[in-house]
Amino acid sequence: MSRHPRQRYEAICEASPDAIVLVDFDGRITYANARVTDLFGYEPAELVGEPVEILVPEAARDQHIAKRDAYIDAPEIRPMGADLDLSGRRKDGSAVPIDITLSPIETDGQREFMAAIRDISEQEALQTKYRTILEAVPDAVIVADAATGEIIEVNDHVTDLVGYDPEELLGRPQTILHPTGAEDRYRELFDEHIASENRILGQLPDGSDLYVETKTGRHVPVEINAHVFELRERRLIAGVFRDVTTRKEYGRQLRTLHAATRELMDATDCEEIARLVADAARTILGYEHNVVRLLADETRLQPVAVTEKAETEMGDRPDYPITGPAPVSRAYDNGDSLRYDDVRSLDDGYDRGEARSAMYLPLGEYGVISIVDPAVGAFDESDEELASILSLNAEIALKRILYQRDLERQNERLDEFASVLAHDLRNPLNVAQGLLDTARGADTSEELDEIETVLDRMAGIVDDVLTMVRSGYDVDDVEALEFASIVDVCWDAVATGTASVRVESNGFLYADSSRIRNLFENLFRNAVDHAGEGVTVTAGVFEGGFYVADDGPGIPPAERDRVLEPGWTTDEDGTGLGLNIVREIAGAHEWDVSVTASPTGGARFDFTGVRTTVSDGPFDG
Repeated sequence: MSRHPRQRYEAICEASPDAIVLVDFDGRITYANARVTDLFGYEPAELVGEPVEILVPEAARDQHIAKRDAYIDAPEIRPMGADLDLSGRRKDGSAVPIDITLSPIETDGQREFMAAIRDISEQEALQTKYRTILEAVPDAVIVADAATGEIIEVNDHVTDLVGYDPEELLGRPQTILHPTGAEDRYRELFDEHIASENRILGQLPDGSDLYVETKTGRHVPVEINAHVFELRERRLIAGVFRDVTTRKEYGRQLRTLHAATRELMDATDCEEIARLVADAARTILGYEHNVVRLLADETRLQPVAVTEKAETEMGDRPDYPITGPAPVSRAYDNGDSLRYDDVRSLDDGYDRGEARSAMYLPLGEYGVISIVDPAVGAFDESDEELASILSLNAEIALKRILYQRDLERQNERLDEFASVLAHDLRNPLNVAQGLLDTARGADTSEELDEIETVLDRMAGIVDDVLTMVRSGYDVDDVEALEFASIVDVCWDAVATGTASVRVESNGFLYADSSRIRNLFENLFRNAVDHAGEGVTVTAGVFEGGFYVADDGPGIPPAERDRVLEPGWTTDEDGTGLGLNIVREIAGAHEWDVSVTASPTGGARFDFTGVRTTVSDGPFDG
């Protein structure tokens, strides 16, 4: 046979990226390509004639000879040492991780054996890094073959999650972790992970939670972060499984807390709030022994709401003073929450029955909630955080109730005050006005004019105060009102003397008819009082608003932001309430009001954010 086949093999071998050696039946090297120098440090000529074991670590040489002879007796194309960590020996004695593929060949009529040797140092480093990361991850990690779903590696945290030892899972299909009966749905999810390569999942496509099934058949909610990668020419998928049981429970607690807060804000008395708080501590935190105490007689904290178990297992709960060594008293007095792993450590003379763990949370200046449990160390930071939110919401609800009570009492006093104004002040004013009219028949002195001015002033104060006290500023019914008509009615209700009003553009505005009259009457009265009885007032509707202006002296720019505030007036006899009433009525309608100069230099009040309809053509009124 010619030498061409051998030369052809050698040419192919020299072009290979791997180190290649040919070995005869005696196990001696007959050829080595140039790549062996890069991998082992030998020149090819140095290896020819040497036993192949020169490239094998000394500790493995005897074993290698036996395996080499066995291969020569039954040669085939296959990897050497499948699933084993192989290493070669360099010329300097150092070891290098390698993969070897063996195959028999015929050259020049003789059988030889070819070993293709590949340096896998980088892959080994990558695998070492991968294994280090695998063990460092605080969650369960499962690595599976992307094609078959076979589990090939897991970390120790898998045992904590599903109860299997790592060895029990290796080689098993990843469906072993799927809830029984849902394998197909989860397999589809697995395939989607592979298709998307990187994806975090916490739910199935229909929105239901994602679970793993433990060795005992329990279902644990999880979030999975899956990552597809290549390792040693194998496509793998690594899934990081995070137990979200605590997160799900915390979410449930928050939703229950929000619902309880809504009920607290709808409560109508302090006793109802106390009952809701005691029950919420049970449904949110899962603790059954709860007592809510509220301040009584300004000196003691009295039980108002006691859960059933607290009552049956702990007996009648005592009052506590607002100061003292007991934790209820201290929590109230200091305004700080207290938590005990075991209340038996307290030496304050109070019997707490079988209670061990305890939390005491102040409800501001209104009371204290006590949450106890028969287990030692039952409460954690999450419990304390949620209980603190509950106590704060209860404090706000109690404050609202007591504020409403105070407000009701104030309103009652204001109603009484309004009655005094209406009766005890108006009657004397009417009598004085009648006497003044009688006196004018016989006397026209200036003193009588001054008296009339004072009486008018007093009547104006009574009207302004009655408007605030009796009517308030709330808007009851909004209706469409013709602008010119309401202007005329209000103008006629004000003592305007020789002053005049002109509607420049008519239309409709939507407002409370009672409140809008108060607004216009105060604007008109302000114009006459500050611009004189000869003032001309103009008013009109525009898209989204209306205005009232006069041709008086106007309001200085520096004062325009203040004119609507209570007490502002340029008249020493003014109340300073009229324009403030205008602002409050506008605010009750959710309108904006601004003060500018009219075209003639007087004052102009613009109201915007108003629902209006402008009439076509000029107003002929």
